[in-house]
Amino acid sequence: MLNGRNAVVTGGSRGIGRAVVERLCRAGATVVFGYATHQAAANDVVRAVAAAGGAARAPRADPAEQGAAERLLEDAEKLFDGLGILCATPPVTCATGGPA
Repeated sequence: MLNGRNAVVTGGSRGIGRAVVERLCRAGATVVFGYATHQAAANDVVRAVAAAGGAARAPRADPAEQGAAERLLEDAEKLFDGLGILCATPPVTCATGGPA
């Protein structure tokens, strides 16, 4: 269904973002997704996608850092010939401004 399509997911190491990455990959897309602090979880997603026959890459991209979104898109541009899908899955923050 999405064979040959390229996708960027802004946060894909856990929760809804992970589900989005896995769903896109199952549908045939190649996905680059960012993560802020959970590198082990991001690596788990990449391995799970590969084990299911898909392709994903997970560069660190903390949305709290200026320029992170641009770097994530630049990384995707290096990997892909073009971008077909962009899915913004921002982290949930609590009243203190930290991760929930």
